[in-house]
Amino acid sequence: MEQQRRLALTILAAVCLTYYVENFLRSAASALTPVLITELGISRGAMGFLITGYFLIYGIMQFPSGVLADVLGPRKAILWFTGLTCAGGALFWLSYRYELLLAAQMIMGVGTSVFYINAVTVIARWFPPERKATAISVLSAASGVGAFTSYMGFPLAASIWGSWRDLYLVMLAVLVLNWVLNIFVLKDSPVPVTLVKRTTKDIIASFKETLADGRFQPMLVAYTLLAFNYVILSWGTQFLMEAKGLTYVEAGFISSIGTVAGFIGCLVMGFVSDRLRKRKTPLVVFFGLFVLALVAIVLVPAGYPYAVYATIWFLMGVGNSIWVLYFTMVGEVLPTKKATIGLGLLNGLSIIFSSIMTPLYGSLVDVTGSFWVPGLLSIGIAGVTFIILFRYTKETYGNVIKE
Repeated sequence: MEQQRRLALTILAAVCLTYYVENFLRSAASALTPVLITELGISRGAMGFLITGYFLIYGIMQFPSGVLADVLGPRKAILWFTGLTCAGGALFWLSYRYELLLAAQMIMGVGTSVFYINAVTVIARWFPPERKATAISVLSAASGVGAFTSYMGFPLAASIWGSWRDLYLVMLAVLVLNWVLNIFVLKDSPVPVTLVKRTTKDIIASFKETLADGRFQPMLVAYTLLAFNYVILSWGTQFLMEAKGLTYVEAGFISSIGTVAGFIGCLVMGFVSDRLRKRKTPLVVFFGLFVLALVAIVLVPAGYPYAVYATIWFLMGVGNSIWVLYFTMVGEVLPTKKATIGLGLLNGLSIIFSSIMTPLYGSLVDVTGSFWVPGLLSIGIAGVTFIILFRYTKETYGNVIKE
């Protein structure tokens, strides 16, 4: 039992490192927005499309990624697709043209798309129920650390070395080494698992049955709308520079504070939820905090002390961390055979939505000349999301699903 516990912790550490670097790479385009707009001579709308190049493909790939966990197995899915991520990262590092950067974003979108769901599947198999949400929260928190490294690291690299590419290369090398490590470390389960053979008809039927589940539907709608928060955060550096008058380094630092807050929030969310033995209460309270902070960041004008914007952005990051609980709740609402399908739908639809909204957000700024209209849109979507969470989302803790 002790050997299994140590192996479970080793696997958790290995997948956390992978997820850390992947989130550095996925955040790179957003963190480099001011630099790439200048270097490439593109509009904000075009920059938004470059960011979307990653997330749209990533979102579409969420649907088969859940199936891959059953058909191919989590370990093989993670290893094969991480190799593709390494290739896309190498192309991004080497590219100086918009078209090549977009192609690199799309390749990395495919490569990283299967990781989280398959990593969650592995962790859920290795950790007992009383520590499962906490372990998944630790994995999820690695995303915040990776984004922090990106948002803070690139402005510092640009100001110190005059280029962002050296930092990108270092992180890419870490991912390659971690990929080799995962070949030896990753195990699908502490007990033998039989891979599922599914026909196309079976897969389509599973999707339909999952979508028809009354308890899953509010979760799917709310989580999809939550994705707009990532649109706001991905434009954070540019927003803080243009709307609040901050420098690139200052704005990058505040954006990175938001990712640190997300890291802290993920850990706190899992711990609080497990201790309270509740899922809905933390969801409502934390997202209420996010809505208040969002209203504040939109309405507070330029010229306020730097600490004001940093504090508000920190609270937004903490409040936005509610997403991590959904990946525990899906397994409490859906039977095991449908849980991976549900995770794919949850992640896929939300990211497709954010992919559509990211260039729209930038285009609204281009058309209106400010971030005011996108800010009001953000508040409206957050308000609708809060209503769904408060009124329609059901408690899932302790729910026992019969196959």
